[in-house]
Amino acid sequence: MTRRMHWLLAALLLVVLLVSSCLPTPTDVPTSQGRIDVPGIFVLCEGLWRQDNSTLWFIADDGTVVRDVVGASNPGLRLGDTGSDVHVRGDSIWVVVSTSRSIELFDRRSGLWLARLRFDDLREPYAMAFVNDSVAVCTFLNDASIAEFDPRRMAVRVSHVAVGPAPEGIAVLSGRIYIANSGLGDLRRSEQGAGTVTILSASDLSTVDTISGLPNVRSVVADPRTGRVWCIYRHLVSMTDSLGGVVAYDAATATITEHYRLRAPTTACVDPRSGSLYVLHADGVSRIARGTMQSIIDRQGEDAWYGLSWDARTDQLLIANARSYVTDGEVMFADTSGKIVRRVAVGVNPGRMVVAD
Repeated sequence: MTRRMHWLLAALLLVVLLVSSCLPTPTDVPTSQGRIDVPGIFVLCEGLWRQDNSTLWFIADDGTVVRDVVGASNPGLRLGDTGSDVHVRGDSIWVVVSTSRSIELFDRRSGLWLARLRFDDLREPYAMAFVNDSVAVCTFLNDASIAEFDPRRMAVRVSHVAVGPAPEGIAVLSGRIYIANSGLGDLRRSEQGAGTVTILSASDLSTVDTISGLPNVRSVVADPRTGRVWCIYRHLVSMTDSLGGVVAYDAATATITEHYRLRAPTTACVDPRSGSLYVLHADGVSRIARGTMQSIIDRQGEDAWYGLSWDARTDQLLIANARSYVTDGEVMFADTSGKIVRRVAVGVNPGRMVVAD
């Protein structure tokens, strides 16, 4: 019996070694010396959890690619573990690094590191949004709260504001803050506030309303031109026949005015000129315009499309393709007909993309 047990343990160990050897080992990203003080697109590559290999890339309009903005501009400095959000405003770049529990501030033109806001209470910041130049807010995926901070001084103003469980996306529109409380799908679905969008007053952070009935809601996208907030909810894995969806919330009337069903939608972006919403979901990308939804890109193959953004300068969609999640990804550029017109290789798990002039 003992000998059989030893053979069994040896066999299991061999299987583990074989499986682990099949996974690519993350390597350090070589830096490049291109310029970032030109128009282009910043791409945040999340990296692999607990591997400390998040990177910020820059794709210049002239085709030049800076592979690691942080390392190229700050020798010896690493961005951190699991980059989850990036914003460019004026001459500054803010990067949210979730597992490192920090928000990093960089100079937009030089890439030089300027400051760090670190949360030492074990909360992990996930996404951020601006109320104005001196006030920003961020969600904490591993908690049920948000914080308000000064993005210029990188100092906390209000450390804890209670919302729903596992807040993910956050947006600001007309003096209101919208927070998507996913509840991490099935994991925290039974907790109060899961599957809701909390609406706070930006002036005093009091709760003014709640949008309910949105299981595993992950993203909120504000459209100032139309006064709507789009809420994207994924679905619950335990309910195999369920679909996710997208709802339009009219901020002026506090009502849901549109509702569309999609398979596992994750994120969306707005064309500010036309008001069209582009939604990334399990089957590809769809456009919602004037009360009608139309599929424009069919996702083919096994690649994982992880992020979506809009370049208003070129009227193009930016799609972050994470491929298998453990190998280098790419950014795909698509026109409004859905045709892929360009592909640029980037790092591991590209997700957030932001256009910078």
